[in-house]
Amino acid sequence: MSLMSGKALAIGEGGMLATNDRDIYEHAIAWGHYERYGSAIENAWLKDFVGLPLGGHKYRMHQVSSAVGRVQLREYDARNREILQAMNAFWDLLEGVPGLKAHRPAKGSGSEMGGWYAAHGLYRPEDLGGLSVTRFCQAVSAEGVSCHAGCNRPMHLHPLFNTCDVYGDGRPTRLADPEHDPRQPAGSLPVTEAMNARVYSIPWFKYNRPAIIAEHAAAYRKVAENYQDLLAGDPGDPSALGGWHFFTHR
Repeated sequence: MSLMSGKALAIGEGGMLATNDRDIYEHAIAWGHYERYGSAIENAWLKDFVGLPLGGHKYRMHQVSSAVGRVQLREYDARNREILQAMNAFWDLLEGVPGLKAHRPAKGSGSEMGGWYAAHGLYRPEDLGGLSVTRFCQAVSAEGVSCHAGCNRPMHLHPLFNTCDVYGDGRPTRLADPEHDPRQPAGSLPVTEAMNARVYSIPWFKYNRPAIIAEHAAAYRKVAENYQDLLAGDPGDPSALGGWHFFTHR
């Protein structure tokens, strides 16, 4: 679990690993704590290397981030509840707006697992005369509200998993060991590949401030309800035409 500054539990830099498998835990300790693991290790293979810097990397987060994280935990549940209220208030204001669909747990489910990090909405261009998500987001942004088209590129088309020679094997790393080519070409996952033209980012409200949330929702509603004014000259969505225009959230 990442805990960098943009995450739900933000401590600066760092992360957590949770496992009920002691072997996984001990390997993580040996790899991440750079020679600071001792005889308490039970794994027979690791015992022979106690005190050695396996991997040669220091993956320990610094103590200041740890201290910040411990303090953040005191308010973590309360803050999450407020975020949940704020994000749901935003989507409640957009219910029934053509072309826009909430991406959140179903109402009445009682779920608090909204996953609001890098929150997105679902876009239905067919409800807006085919207006591209790119043009939609440009219009929302012109209203002074944050909105970006698309999402991270599909993993099966990512260069890291297709063409990158990470370890100098002389060929793509993904082909260094398999007996067959595991790569999936463009067109192999059409639903996944089409998602870039059907999602858009929305603001991440950390505080439940109704007036501010209403102002943002009004911008999205205004653009969607006046989509016909935007159709003239809309070149279509670049990602739908094979180009790559990604807005990556970190």
